[in-house]
Amino acid sequence: AALRRTDVILEVGPGTGNLTVKMLEKVKKVIACEIDPRLVGELQKRVQGTCLANKLEIKVGDILKTDLPFFDACVANLPYQISSPFVFKLLLHRPFFRCAILMFQREFALRLVAKPGTKLYCRLSINTQLLARVDHLMKVGKNNFRPPPKVESSVVRIEPKNPPPPINFQEWDGLVRIAFVRKNKTLSAAFK
Repeated sequence: AALRRTDVILEVGPGTGNLTVKMLEKVKKVIACEIDPRLVGELQKRVQGTCLANKLEIKVGDILKTDLPFFDACVANLPYQISSPFVFKLLLHRPFFRCAILMFQREFALRLVAKPGTKLYCRLSINTQLLARVDHLMKVGKNNFRPPPKVESSVVRIEPKNPPPPINFQEWDGLVRIAFVRKNKTLSAAFK
């Protein structure tokens, strides 16, 4: 994420704060969004009484139902079931942020970076790549987690295009949705 001393970081799903504490040591502020009140308590206990406590702001609740604050970079190990809606919430957020470093289920990450003509290329690939530059940074094996999940993970870097393409995103997405409704149909058949 190339963190800077002046950065405000949005962290989604901080858990018990392993990554949070490392970032607090390097940046101006971390805004941690967590839905689980027990984990919020753990995180608060972890920084309480330290010099890092005044650099941490915790928002309790569902990130998809929360207005995103101003931030320079987003770092998140997301719950995988909110991957797609969160990516688009991020990409449509203003003002622009510098980058997001996000961990996803491997197949989702590979869809984000898929190229035209490949099997994984889909509506998600088109829309994400329209609005941002996306890079696959690394694989993360399931044995890095306790308990190990059933799926492999990957970390991606997303940098929004600024300025964004001059289109109405909702109209564009409607067109792409029609084109990808039935992958094996021709475009002319989909539009009929």
